[in-house]
Amino acid sequence: MAKSDGSVQLAQGQSASSILFEVLAAAVAHFPAALDDARLPAQQKAFRTDYPRCLPRFEAARLASTERLKIAQHLVESARARVVWRVDDQDLPLKQLFDTPGDPLALQAVQATPATGWSPSLIYRGKRWPAEALADYAGHLVSRNMITPAAGTALTWLHHNALTDGALRLDGRKIVVLGANAEMAPTRSWLEAGASVLWLDVAAPPPEWTDPKNPIGNLHWCAAGADLLRQPTEILSTIRAFAGRDLVDLALYAYAPGQAREMRLTASMSEIVNALPQALINSITMLVSPTTPTQLGTQDLDLMQARRNKRPGWEAALDQLGLLGGWGSEQYQGAATTRTVVDIQGASYQAAQYLGKILTAECWANLGQPESDEPKPLRVSANTAAITRTRSLDHPVFAAAFGGAAALGVETFTPRQSRQVNGLLAVHDWLHPAMPVPGQIRVHGGIHTLPYPLSSALKVAAAIGFARSPRLLLRLMSGSA
Repeated sequence: MAKSDGSVQLAQGQSASSILFEVLAAAVAHFPAALDDARLPAQQKAFRTDYPRCLPRFEAARLASTERLKIAQHLVESARARVVWRVDDQDLPLKQLFDTPGDPLALQAVQATPATGWSPSLIYRGKRWPAEALADYAGHLVSRNMITPAAGTALTWLHHNALTDGALRLDGRKIVVLGANAEMAPTRSWLEAGASVLWLDVAAPPPEWTDPKNPIGNLHWCAAGADLLRQPTEILSTIRAFAGRDLVDLALYAYAPGQAREMRLTASMSEIVNALPQALINSITMLVSPTTPTQLGTQDLDLMQARRNKRPGWEAALDQLGLLGGWGSEQYQGAATTRTVVDIQGASYQAAQYLGKILTAECWANLGQPESDEPKPLRVSANTAAITRTRSLDHPVFAAAFGGAAALGVETFTPRQSRQVNGLLAVHDWLHPAMPVPGQIRVHGGIHTLPYPLSSALKVAAAIGFARSPRLLLRLMSGSA
């Protein structure tokens, strides 16, 4: 079977939505005592309509269970079994593909010596915060409820323990960035910090980055591109060759919408991690969407209630009319999760985020690699990023909702803002002596303490945004989205 002729696909031509439903239903059947109260619909058609409400209920029931980790493991393994390597209509389980190594990709490299160091310059609400004010910036975002206190503590720790003369240095680290060209990937910042970076993406680095006369850092890349959906074993071999005998930080940023690519790309990256020798893994980094059901603590719920208590009269009136959809968290037997799933993103997006990120991160952090002879917990940075105005959200409904969201205490970030703050938080998770806990550090922009379901609040925000910017409504009606 010639690997170069195949591609990563979903088994039996299934949709990501159908896989998500089947995997959840199989877990309910296997753990009925824990998950029956999640009230998963019996039919896929009903789930496809109701998944924004089903998924938070399911996750709350899982979190409340003493078997939450076993349930996560069951879900992840069920999902893995439904992603395949397809050649000429023949399917091979994707994890088996890595039994036969691929040839490493040919790389090019440039080096900048010495590196300048990364001096993060953060912008928030029109104000620039220099690196020397990182702790103040963190405190300000916490006070405005844009990030969790844990995220504020992490940024403050970096300020006091990792900055030298206002610059962050990562000399000697090897970082592999899968999806290095993604809008959310802080690739350039890590290069400026002095790390050696392996760029893996279908797109080449910007020419100015690779100018041998003035490179911005120690960069390695494949001029022909690296395709996670068609060259996963070759990419694995390339990572191994780049690592040599050194540890590598694996940053998983690849993303592309449509044709279930979110789930297929996430699965490909995960299998590469699972197939890499454990002794080479320094850390694994990924970003989690704020719209995926996320565990909430007492502090989050108290902030949610405080926001509700201080809401303006117009907001209370809309809530009394039933236009804001009820309470903003799903709670079950002492466990709570966000009600932030929005149907406009699609079930494929949630399948990738929930199965491929949240649950996979929990399994790696507690159980290590599933096929390892002697598995041990891995260092996993799985932090939440704020809603970010990336190209994938270029839609008039989103644009209108972004414009009106501030009225409900929700803010969105630019790609540069997200790259800077989440890039810093990833570095914290690499450097801090304690192992990170996936899901604790969150840059949520206010939506994780929003006292209403996000899907309902976004409709109100969109109405406000359309009223403020009628041209967006015209764009929507003309079909030019």
